[in-house]
Amino acid sequence: MKTKTTDVLILLLTIIFILACTLVSVQAQTATQQPQTPDATQMQTTQAPNLQTELGLTPDQIQKWRALNQELRPQEVAGNLKVREAKRALAEAMEASSPNEDLIKQRAKEFADAQSAMTQLQALRQARVLQILTPDQRIKLREIRERNQALRRGNQQQNVNGLNQRQQQRLKRQKCSPAQSG
Repeated sequence: MKTKTTDVLILLLTIIFILACTLVSVQAQTATQQPQTPDATQMQTTQAPNLQTELGLTPDQIQKWRALNQELRPQEVAGNLKVREAKRALAEAMEASSPNEDLIKQRAKEFADAQSAMTQLQALRQARVLQILTPDQRIKLREIRERNQALRRGNQQQNVNGLNQRQQQRLKRQKCSPAQSG
């Protein structure tokens, strides 16, 4: 009777250990698959209220800002989708079992055109935002952008250092793997 209880307990502990190792592995894979930084439009959306407050926008300026967002948002969404689709099509063309160079060139041009359209749209947005602002607010905006750019550079450096953390997680998963087979 004690032997059956002990066997069941050992089996249960083994299953728990395997599940724990699997969970660690899945979490590590999910962490590496998720983007570390949000895309530019998400960043603009979440930063807009803070930016409006920091710049001290008037109600009229806020209204113009919102109208600009309403006007350009559909174009940004469509443009981002087009960039993603063009990038995927280019990757598929490059990774084909027998790559067609003409098709790769065409897909690369489509990708470059989609990126160019997004760059133009971003420049248009920036120019229109600047038209809404006073000269003092423009200076303040430049300072905020420089500060954010410095923060992004710091985050990128942390992401590079984070590679070491991923390597440590990989080692932990490998340590769990031999126990699973035994």
